[in-house]
Amino acid sequence: MTVTGEHYTVTYDPLDQQLNFEGIFRTYNNDDLKNIKDCFSEIHNKVKGTLKLNFRKLRYINSAGIRALLDCLHYAKLQRKLKIKLIGTKVLTWEVKTLPRLSELWDQIEFIMHDDNFYGSQGIIEQDDFIPLLRTQTRLLWPIEKEILEKHGLKSGMKVADICCGCGDVALLIAKELKPSIVVGIDHSLPGIKHASQLQKEFEVNNADFRLGDATALMLDDEIFDFVICRLSIQIFSKPEEILKELYRITKPGGTIYINGEDYDLIVGYPNAVSIRQVYDKAGLYGNQMGMDLYNGKKLFSILAKLKLRDIKIDYIHVDTNNSDRQDFSNMIKSWRYFSADTIGKQLNISKQDYDQLLKGYDDHIETINNPLGYTKWTVAAGSGIKRK
Repeated sequence: MTVTGEHYTVTYDPLDQQLNFEGIFRTYNNDDLKNIKDCFSEIHNKVKGTLKLNFRKLRYINSAGIRALLDCLHYAKLQRKLKIKLIGTKVLTWEVKTLPRLSELWDQIEFIMHDDNFYGSQGIIEQDDFIPLLRTQTRLLWPIEKEILEKHGLKSGMKVADICCGCGDVALLIAKELKPSIVVGIDHSLPGIKHASQLQKEFEVNNADFRLGDATALMLDDEIFDFVICRLSIQIFSKPEEILKELYRITKPGGTIYINGEDYDLIVGYPNAVSIRQVYDKAGLYGNQMGMDLYNGKKLFSILAKLKLRDIKIDYIHVDTNNSDRQDFSNMIKSWRYFSADTIGKQLNISKQDYDQLLKGYDDHIETINNPLGYTKWTVAAGSGIKRK
């Protein structure tokens, strides 16, 4: 069952027993309001247990729309037949303000903020403290990755999306140096988007647009981008398939999906080879306990193949002490040291012995980098494929 208005749709998904509201519900048309209420009551009377109302893609609703929702919820309260579950997102102000109040109408109405804790490391990644780590990584990766992006088909004039754009550094570099018509950067981190928007103004970059958003429910139209990027991001989500589905949806037929990911198995160094190997084995294990997959680089071909993309390319971005500034490399490992030992370590409540071993391993890696005769390499896998027409 579907109700369609000028700028919105309401569809029923029987698999999840869920009504999905999408678009912009700005209406004063009585027919629209009646259609919504009729749809709700018809579904309500057919099902048992719990009926979900999903508003994650409803960008805006006016007072008339709120009244229609109130009528639906009052109907459910009078019937006393079902439990109602309202599902919202933190990225939409109206939902944060309105949906919790709607749940107060009746004790059988439950409100859930879908993205309040929807991946394990969310509470530590979506913070101001994480931005310096992202920036040190970009400083090392960009000189090499710029060529990789061009090799994978990113050209001037393209319409580009950078999903999970973090603090926006790469999106801004793409906008300035590769000259797309537009780069739309979306991330769930408010500090990240604020940082990106501030730099955009400071650098006067006119072909970039940064938005707060949920990568698993993008408020973007179908098939509108020529080149869709998701960098170092699906590795931190416990359900990456939900993001991949959205990447595929917003890509034009004939357009490119580009993703990259780390593989801790490929971090090597000498001297201190043994302790360097041990620290990343340990850090990878702790990441796994937080819902991350820090070995997903080797899985990119499989991930892209499952999307049924054609012309899949896999490349490796090798950052080492021969092609990069040693001080920048050392600064990145110091950021990792703090994030892994102090932030993740405290989150997992690791023992003092494990904490001390982590510190020693990272310190040994930093010592290798600072040794003029030392060598180390950090490898990021980059893969892309073209959406079939």
